Amino acid sequence: MPRPSSHIFHVTLQYSCLPPGRKTLDVMLPVWRPGRYMVLDFAGGVVRFDARTEEGSPLRWSKTDKSTWRIELAGAAAVSIRYEVFADEFEQRTRGLDDGHAFVNGAAIFMYAPEYRSHPVTLAVIPPPAWHVTTGLDSTSPNHFHAPEYDTFVDCPLEIGMQKDFAFETEGVPHVLSIYGAGDWEPDTLVRDIGKIVRVNREFWGRLPYSRYVFLLHCVAEGGGGTEHMNSTIMGCQPFVFRNPDTYRGFLGLVSHEYFHTWNVKQIRPAALVHPDYQKENYTEELWMAEGTTSYYGGVLLVRAGLSTREKFLDGVAHGVYDDRLRPGNSVQSLAESGFDAWIKYWRGNRDAFNEESDYYEKGAAASLVLDLEIRHATGNARSFDDVMRGLFRRFPRSGSGYTNADVRRITGEIGGEPMKAVFDSLVNATARIDWERVLSYAGLDLLPSEAPQGVWTGMDLSDYGGKTHITRVIAGSPAFSAGLDAGDEVVALEGRRINAASLAQRLKDYSPGDTLRLTVFRSDILREFVLNLSGPAVTPYRIKESGDMTPAQKSLLDSWLPAGGS
Repeated sequence: MPRPSSHIFHVTLQYSCLPPGRKTLDVMLPVWRPGRYMVLDFAGGVVRFDARTEEGSPLRWSKTDKSTWRIELAGAAAVSIRYEVFADEFEQRTRGLDDGHAFVNGAAIFMYAPEYRSHPVTLAVIPPPAWHVTTGLDSTSPNHFHAPEYDTFVDCPLEIGMQKDFAFETEGVPHVLSIYGAGDWEPDTLVRDIGKIVRVNREFWGRLPYSRYVFLLHCVAEGGGGTEHMNSTIMGCQPFVFRNPDTYRGFLGLVSHEYFHTWNVKQIRPAALVHPDYQKENYTEELWMAEGTTSYYGGVLLVRAGLSTREKFLDGVAHGVYDDRLRPGNSVQSLAESGFDAWIKYWRGNRDAFNEESDYYEKGAAASLVLDLEIRHATGNARSFDDVMRGLFRRFPRSGSGYTNADVRRITGEIGGEPMKAVFDSLVNATARIDWERVLSYAGLDLLPSEAPQGVWTGMDLSDYGGKTHITRVIAGSPAFSAGLDAGDEVVALEGRRINAASLAQRLKDYSPGDTLRLTVFRSDILREFVLNLSGPAVTPYRIKESGDMTPAQKSLLDSWLPAGGS
């Protein structure tokens, strides 16, 4: 990286001791990265490819497909491959380089020869002056690292720059919090609270599956989201979220989610992802477990760690119930189908996804919650979905073949009783409506309508961007849907008066169910008018409260599931 401002990484890849008589060597760059189930075609950023013998003589090469380079060895026993990669994708947590720092997800940068994928890998990094490397890779000396094979190598991202590293020890194991970017964060507070997340996971799972762990954090204006790795995570957040209790709790929720992945995905792996094919889609029906269950336990363990409260968690559940019942796609696509089609649907952002697709994150979290409460209820609170997760951890070690939905179904039946298999099928393999009132009552909780006034409902979402107001979503069966409005329409006026997203919400307060309104939009630069027949909300927002006549059994279940207290 001799000129960081150019966004160009310079990569040299060396293979030695090639077998005599070998005529060609194929090297490939992955088309996707684990953790994001979408073809990203990293080869598009590769420029200036070159291959030479150990003595420096050029070798002929050609591309055989979009991500494969075939080198003619001409009798060479060793080959040195040099190429450059344009990297300006920090927000995708794949590859980025500028004059402030660099981030490398190995799958987006480093090529591999398929037959040598299981061989040891060594890496030398040449950073600009004053920059250093933070990574989960084992190190032999400063800027020199190694991995037992390619899969481990690319599952340990690198942060290269002047990031601040804070080392701490929890449960007798070294950890590092590495922060790029300024903000109102306080390292002592972060180390204390992240340590609590580590400890509650250690209690949950029984052991830490690593010898050292690195939390990488990009604290930048556009920051958000995270990606799990074998012994590290990369997370993004905005600079000033750490002093407000609500936004800080949201940040800790991200940490909790990504850290839980250390077990659920990186140790307990869907069978289709155990030996991934980096050159094409890897289809799996288990993403509801990989992501949805992680979302569920990310929140639960935050409560058990004392970093959130039962009330805050249940507020999130109430919102999840509302979303579950509002989303038409939940009755169209099962969770198993949602995971299988993630490569062509979920990550593509189809503007009709809310109507036609389930969400393996949100609906997967809901299914995990339901399974947890159903098992607790069926066993008199003697067992829970916690036991299912720990059972998977024992039976499907990282070195094994991985699990399938059938395995989760079987273990769920073993833990909760044979009827749990039917519950599992209704949640994962079908599109049955969840009886939230019944399930929450197991814990002595009442699901009630929100006390806030509801007004009228259009069934469309608006967003202001680029100086214009656009419809971003139209819910099937809603007044906006019935009127013929569509996502992408540019909204310009209500009853002849200019509006934007905020002013529409304000003006709707003057309407009642049964009223009509005239909306003017641009569609394909043609001015159109639509008349909406307004109604009340199709689904009323909810709140959850503890029942006034809770039984001892219900209270015991609630307290063991979500301990009271926290902050």
